[in-house]
Amino acid sequence: MSERDLSEYEQMWTTERDQWVLFQGAIGYLPMRKGDPPMAEVICDEELSDLVVARMLAAGVAVVVDFRDCQATD
Repeated sequence: MSERDLSEYEQMWTTERDQWVLFQGAIGYLPMRKGDPPMAEVICDEELSDLVVARMLAAGVAVVVDFRDCQATD
């Protein structure tokens, strides 16, 4: 994996941070774009996914456990 791979997701914890939440389920975190309906960002590369989630957590992206909290509030 390269730094370029990670940079493709950077807006999730920087410029678009308020549009994302981390849904905490039984098997870990899943990045979700808020909306109606909310959209999951599935990252098939497990190492890349772990790095994206770690960056989102470090940046203070909200963690939710109720799917309804993934709805857009605007």
